[in-house]
Amino acid sequence: HTTRHYSAMIMMFGMMDNYNTEYTERLHIDFAKDTYCTTNHKDEFVQMMQWLKHKEKIMHHDKYV
Repeated sequence: HTTRHYSAMIMMFGMMDNYNTEYTERLHIDFAKDTYCTTNHKDEFVQMMQWLKHKEKIMHHDKYV
């Protein structure tokens, strides 16, 4: 919902101080590019979701061990 308002707010008030895309770009690399490399490039979306679920389970396990 709020993304609809971003362009209007930026035009009205200008860009926010200290704003950069570094954080979201890092997430894109971790969750899309690196994950895509683990697939065999056939039906990659399903493989990527399975890989991310597996990685998340490992992270939760490591957190409580």
